[in-house]
Amino acid sequence: MGNILSFVSDGAAVSAETLKVVIENNIAATVATIGLVIYFLCTAVVFITNPIKFGKNYSVQPVDNAGKTEIRVYYGGISFALGLFLAVLAFVFGHPFYSLVGGLIFANTVFFTRLTFTFVDKGWSCPYTKLAIPAEGAFIVVLWICFAIAVAVEGAPRKTKQNTQNRRLCGGFVLFISF
Repeated sequence: MGNILSFVSDGAAVSAETLKVVIENNIAATVATIGLVIYFLCTAVVFITNPIKFGKNYSVQPVDNAGKTEIRVYYGGISFALGLFLAVLAFVFGHPFYSLVGGLIFANTVFFTRLTFTFVDKGWSCPYTKLAIPAEGAFIVVLWICFAIAVAVEGAPRKTKQNTQNRRLCGGFVLFISF
């Protein structure tokens, strides 16, 4: 843990003043990132605290206690990790635009995988599918609107010496925490 803190304090993290400027120049990406982080953290909380109830809502039911743990891990833990990663990328390293791009990749992958396999598995009658497809579709439309605003109106991404340095450091951070 000390290595992560020293890594951040040694200049990988942006200063509060720099972060303020980054957010002011990337309002659409910041708003989208905040929405993504809230979504992932709320998803994590509900699945970690009540995996059976929310698993059933998603048509996922454990057959034993290990299954309950898997729901907590894959729906809760991974959602928590995604939310935390996007928050750190945006608000510690100062890259809300790249956080938005990561969120777009994840959201589009989930949506199009769900859409494809709903046809393959004939899952249209499931109540969760009837909710998930329009909700996820609307979510990615909003994210793409934020992306378009970030690129067309705000001119993101802005390339600065600090952003280039942080991008290199962020890659090292990802490699560091994966070991």
